[in-house]
Amino acid sequence: QMSRPYLLLAIGIPGAGKSTFAAKFAQTFNTPFIDYSEIADMVGDEKVFPKVTKYVVNQLLLTKQTIVFDGFGDKVSDRRQFAEMAHKHGYTPLIIWVQTEPSTAELRVAKGKGAKMSVEQFDKGVLGFQNPTKSEPVLVISGKHTYASQARAVLKRLASDRPSPEDGKRIATPPPRPTNIRGRFIS
Repeated sequence: QMSRPYLLLAIGIPGAGKSTFAAKFAQTFNTPFIDYSEIADMVGDEKVFPKVTKYVVNQLLLTKQTIVFDGFGDKVSDRRQFAEMAHKHGYTPLIIWVQTEPSTAELRVAKGKGAKMSVEQFDKGVLGFQNPTKSEPVLVISGKHTYASQARAVLKRLASDRPSPEDGKRIATPPPRPTNIRGRFIS
């Protein structure tokens, strides 16, 4: 469990590796993982899906525990709403942009053994993805690097976001104790 609650959102084109990273990161740190695509598949009804998702997310926000999200965030407006929701509930948002070149991503999801979507669906997903803006809290990781390398990059960013003692309360340090060295006390 991290000391400060974050809302982490994995984004990227289809096949970039965002779902794989997000699920493994959540599992590694024993934190809730919300996969919008999974919920949509379970619910089935497009009219009910947003209500169910909103209810589940609102309940998890009460825990003040870091939460990992996947399956939405292709649009700048979606990510802006995500950041507003995070701030409103006392969380720090971080968007993790998993980047993989389109040819590799397409091979992963639209071609070859176990293809999850058609080439047309892949193209539509790529065209529908909007790159993050400079004002968004984004960390870029490679979808081709090992999970250990990806997780290390995210943890480094989360650690650098922690306030230093100068930002807030001073860390109380006890006064130096006199030390007895060969019969002489040195302070």
